[in-house]
Amino acid sequence: MNLTHPKTGKSLKINEFWLRDHCRCGECLNLETNQRRYDLLDLPDDIKSLSNKFEGNKLLIQWSDGHRSSYDLDFIFDSQLDQLISRRSKYTSPTAWSRSIILQNEHHLRFSLPQLVSSDEVVKSLVESLVRYGIIFIDDVPPTPTMTELALRRVFHLMKTFFGEMWTFSDKPDHADTAYTKLYLGSHTDNTYFCDAAGLQALHCIQHSGSGGENFFVDGLYVVSELKKRFPDAYETLCRVQVPGEYIEKGEHHRHTAPIIQLDPVTQEFVQLRLNVYDRAVFDTLPQSEMPRFYQSLRQLLQLVRDEHVQWNLKLIPGSIVLFDNWRVLHGRQAYTGSRTMSGSYVQRTDFLSKARVLGIIE
Repeated sequence: MNLTHPKTGKSLKINEFWLRDHCRCGECLNLETNQRRYDLLDLPDDIKSLSNKFEGNKLLIQWSDGHRSSYDLDFIFDSQLDQLISRRSKYTSPTAWSRSIILQNEHHLRFSLPQLVSSDEVVKSLVESLVRYGIIFIDDVPPTPTMTELALRRVFHLMKTFFGEMWTFSDKPDHADTAYTKLYLGSHTDNTYFCDAAGLQALHCIQHSGSGGENFFVDGLYVVSELKKRFPDAYETLCRVQVPGEYIEKGEHHRHTAPIIQLDPVTQEFVQLRLNVYDRAVFDTLPQSEMPRFYQSLRQLLQLVRDEHVQWNLKLIPGSIVLFDNWRVLHGRQAYTGSRTMSGSYVQRTDFLSKARVLGIIE
């Protein structure tokens, strides 16, 4: 079927089965749940329109299965592939940052707990900054695990893993993880061994009586864009090669394999950086003949991550929670001395994005 929009003059050749499948009437769509009422096999495979006419901005169709549909033409034209990126451009988009850029915008990242508790608009601003920059801080939080949890639950549901919903850790070896030591911890993302890595991660320094332990953050979106620009072959390799991650301790054995750089399969936009040199499992997903290219590509990415001008260094202090996008922002810390206790939690990616959609921040 050929359609022409009466206002814009834009033409569209549309598949009639798609059109019948997207009838939005109450018989086809449960208007309370927004779920379809029928199985796709309930529609005849040779469905076709017997007649159609326009009434203003509406398209009225009589179908061969006896059904009548009324469509908003804007809905039809806006629901096509070529409009996908255009629709997203109307919402908040990520801002790639180096250290100098994020320091200029740090005032957009700070939110006080009293304001957060008392204002829904502050909650929206916080989520918007998370979408844009991938990192925010909640200040004026009493340095206890309980108050840390209260602050986080004001905005998001918490993700339960074998670490728990909330976790408090120091250098005691409670888990088989380098984070549970005083050692230097290079820039990484968490949960590369999970089928669905946490979307957000929160950290709160409850107390530190020694020295060192400064944290650093790197914007994976910025680093990946630099890799694509400067080393396109490396970018292609890391978007393609499946890299296994693994976590093993008594009673737990997690393993997942995926590319280090993951893109949206439709738009080819950046979605996730899965980079953790500590959690890499035995690398058995490539023939040996392709290993040189992979290792060169990974080293080029790691060199970009270590570049001083991309690393934002700061000291986490009691009273300030840092909350960051674990699919985008890498984090690490310097070695430290003395006693240091951290409290933290994860948020599922789907809950983060759901909150952003409900608030009208993303599509």
